[in-house]
Amino acid sequence: MKQIGLAAVVVAMLCGAVLIDEAAAHARLVRADPARGSTLATPPTVVRLWFQLGGEELDPRRSVVSVWDVRGRRVDDGKGGVDLDDLDRTSMIARLKPIGPGSYTVRWRAVSSPDGSVAQGSFRFTVVRR
Repeated sequence: MKQIGLAAVVVAMLCGAVLIDEAAAHARLVRADPARGSTLATPPTVVRLWFQLGGEELDPRRSVVSVWDVRGRRVDDGKGGVDLDDLDRTSMIARLKPIGPGSYTVRWRAVSSPDGSVAQGSFRFTVVRR
């Protein structure tokens, strides 16, 4: 009877370790430039996002970032995604077209590799007139 109880405890611990590892693998946005909710006097030329991935990388083929104005027009170059200059593959970049004062929404979708887990989100920043 004690062996069955011990075996159940070991199995439960192993299952818990797998679940913790799975949860850690999902991408979590930890920093953005411009920052979430920021107000800028100078329009940015790029948007950069940094993620915590629990030891995995972003999938360059399926992870995307885009930037939109309040009228629903895309203001990045359409190529936003994993920053291939980042050897860790934990950041994304979107190069912007020239933008003026206004509110902008950054939308991102981060796909972890190799497990394919997906995280997504959005945030705004504002550019004001000088």
